[in-house]
Amino acid sequence: MKPTTSPELIDHIGWDLWRVTEGWKNRFTTDMVVRGFGWFGEARGNLLQHIGRNGVAQTALAAKAGMTKQAVQQHLDDLVRDGAIERVPDPDDARRKIIRFTALGFEAMTVANDVKRTIEDEYRHLIGGDAMDGLTDALRAIIAHQDDLQK
Repeated sequence: MKPTTSPELIDHIGWDLWRVTEGWKNRFTTDMVVRGFGWFGEARGNLLQHIGRNGVAQTALAAKAGMTKQAVQQHLDDLVRDGAIERVPDPDDARRKIIRFTALGFEAMTVANDVKRTIEDEYRHLIGGDAMDGLTDALRAIIAHQDDLQK
């Protein structure tokens, strides 16, 4: 048998993007936990980004989060116990529940915005305003391209 050779492992932008994303997420999560919002450091915290200002139907949340309905249900139960969210009847369909932030949940999202701005300001200071603006524009162009490919 001929020995197999392994492919060359190349450096690529995907690896760089992944490392920056992981670093950003770790910093964000750590800062949110330190500020008293421990659920950001757990899987249930990932649901919060999908809720939005006016809430979201619980049935839509599983699809948005890419999770099973059972997992979402369990995480929502925990977030209700934490006081971050509440379930309210959907005014358009009594069978559905709307997930929305409580006052504590909105407070957490306000703090999250401050943390995000702090991290972004550090990046801007590190690479300069023009480079940060260029990076933002480039990332938005890539995102738009990916969105077009998925249509």
